[in-house]
Amino acid sequence: MRQRGHAADAAIGRPRADGSRPASPREEIIRAATRLFAEKGFVNTTMTSVAEAAGLRQPSVYYYFRNKEELLYATASINRFSATVVTLLRDCDATPAEKLYRLLYEDTKHICNLAPLDYHQVENVAYQRPEEFSEFWTDYHALFDGIVEFIEQGVESGQFSVEDPRIAGAAALSLNEGLQKLHRYRQGSAADRGLPLPIADLDDEKVAHQSATTTLASLLVDRGALAQVRAAASAIALDVAPEG
Repeated sequence: MRQRGHAADAAIGRPRADGSRPASPREEIIRAATRLFAEKGFVNTTMTSVAEAAGLRQPSVYYYFRNKEELLYATASINRFSATVVTLLRDCDATPAEKLYRLLYEDTKHICNLAPLDYHQVENVAYQRPEEFSEFWTDYHALFDGIVEFIEQGVESGQFSVEDPRIAGAAALSLNEGLQKLHRYRQGSAADRGLPLPIADLDDEKVAHQSATTTLASLLVDRGALAQVRAAASAIALDVAPEG
């Protein structure tokens, strides 16, 4: 029966604007859910509305996702690649400062690119349902541990001066996520309504570089080396790209 349902899903998936169909009905469901979560919020989005927006029957949505929480997680998990960046940077020939800069840049840009989806929505559900969202936390801890590892290596090499690498790592992640939220507001309805946001324009590249620059400036023993660190970090070749 599931095989038949799966085939039916593929037949009725709604075409994209360019006339092509998505790679799978699952992808179309995720795209529709992302849009609805942004427009209506997580609480006011139903599985029925997701099915309608995706051009599918409701049972077809349940074939791929058991509940709304699982669907919310999927909207971000298919794009989460920061843990992979940590692994790649560990193996590259770069200084700890360069590795840390590039990691913070990539993570900030990645979560900014989730807009209009708010990364904090996913994180809040993950806090409430840690067992169901174990993969989310595995990825998150891999990212955090990588940041701390590069900070500790920077201290050992004499590039960084910091009292507690773990607190410094938590501060760096908090800056990434906070700037993501401001970027999302700037890209969404708040900008349309002319609300008094503190920054008029927030390009994702600019935000990502600012986050990395701010953290590195607080850690470097020689702040005059920051421009060189940024240039070298930007030149690191990483064979990774967000899915989606």
